[in-house]
Amino acid sequence: LRHLPPEYQLATRGCASADLEPFGKYADISFLSMGGMGTVYRCRDTALGRVVALKVIHAHLAQFQDLVSSFKDEASVAGQLTHPNITPVHEVGELPDGRPYFTMKLVEGRTLAEVIREYHAAPSAPVFHALLRHFVTVCNTLGYAHQRGVMHRDLKPVNVMIGAFGEVQVMDWGLSKITPSAPQKLTAAPLAEFDAVRA
Repeated sequence: LRHLPPEYQLATRGCASADLEPFGKYADISFLSMGGMGTVYRCRDTALGRVVALKVIHAHLAQFQDLVSSFKDEASVAGQLTHPNITPVHEVGELPDGRPYFTMKLVEGRTLAEVIREYHAAPSAPVFHALLRHFVTVCNTLGYAHQRGVMHRDLKPVNVMIGAFGEVQVMDWGLSKITPSAPQKLTAAPLAEFDAVRA
């Protein structure tokens, strides 16, 4: 919650994750995690028969238009960064109650923070070398984003996922910023167009 202004932090304290009812083509919805701005669920896309992650803004924050805009920008920017180590966004839209959501590839595994803790608990050369490879991958991923004019601004081990087969995913682009040097086509999607953005 540290990146939220005080009035938003106050609104978020003590909130619990709410169950999300199936809607549209999404079924078998279950809670995965909760952050300062939104909740992430695991669900099944019945149209394509695949399991995805669905992120939705907290209900108590949906009243703040600037936060809603930031939430939508996260999906728009991440969806335009095409890189194997950046989680692809599949679809954006609105829940029946009007709150924005977006779906993305479900990354199952451990955070880099967990891997680092495991190494310190039982140091070994193979794990250390794996951590170095992960670090280089993260640097290369950010290099790509910077070349595209995007600054992550919230990079930390908990925002890096290590998949079951060692794949690295840089997550949570909610605080990212598009710099003046960004390519003209890389922009935050206008709010009116949010419902129509598909991937």
